[in-house]
Amino acid sequence: MTHILKWVFLIISRKLNPNLEAEYILKKLQTHHYLILLDETGKKLNSPQWAQQLQQLMNQRVKTLVLLIGGAYGVTDEIKKTSKQMWSLSDLVFPHQLVRLLLAEQIYRSYSILNNLPYHHE
Repeated sequence: MTHILKWVFLIISRKLNPNLEAEYILKKLQTHHYLILLDETGKKLNSPQWAQQLQQLMNQRVKTLVLLIGGAYGVTDEIKKTSKQMWSLSDLVFPHQLVRLLLAEQIYRSYSILNNLPYHHE
């Protein structure tokens, strides 16, 4: 099986106030990173739209896509301004571990759509 994706998680294990958390995140971002904020107020996409968005980013030769899961109390305006896009997984609010699972599944589903694999059904 060919690897199509490399996962790197930046997990903030201690609770920081939103400004310190933002400062920590912004220090980790590099100029070639394409930041998409996952937030309940973001753009709602269905699975084919997710696939289409990822394909567009690949076509733009985005080298490193960073998907940032918003914190329990959201993120600062500075993080929102830094992000290139904001997407929503749902109108519901989920714990981070569940969001990571949903995100992994949605990315796999998107790649299966793009490669015409039988995983996704219309």
